[in-house]
Amino acid sequence: MWRRLRAFLRGGRLDRELHAEVRFHLEMEARENERRGMDPETARFEALKSFGAMARHVEETRDARGLVWLRDFAQDLRHAGRALAKSPGFTLVAVVTLGLGIGANTAIFSAINGVLLRSLPYANGDRLVLVEQSAPLANRANVGVSVKELYDF
Repeated sequence: MWRRLRAFLRGGRLDRELHAEVRFHLEMEARENERRGMDPETARFEALKSFGAMARHVEETRDARGLVWLRDFAQDLRHAGRALAKSPGFTLVAVVTLGLGIGANTAIFSAINGVLLRSLPYANGDRLVLVEQSAPLANRANVGVSVKELYDF
């Protein structure tokens, strides 16, 4: 993984080396064609034709290095940055909308997590009960009990 990351970070130098190697092989093939009796222009054309689609070979070599997805992601980020820079009004609306959405989502999750998802900070919290009593003379249905009344119960 470290080798692939280093190859990704030094991609420019590796690409230059790759193009130099491709040029070397084309020149060698062209020299071989000239040695067989072809004129230099025809020899170079035949070398290019026998080598095949260079762009495909170069892409296959780059893909073999790994981390193609990281290169593609970086290209996508650059493209998105240029597109957002071209329309600052849209960018502002998009950033504000994302900020509000993320903030609201965080607030709602924090409330639900604190109230519903997280267990109580007590041992056997599922066994806790609320003891209430009614007070008909005070016209109240649910009134808490005192500690002395709890001991009486």
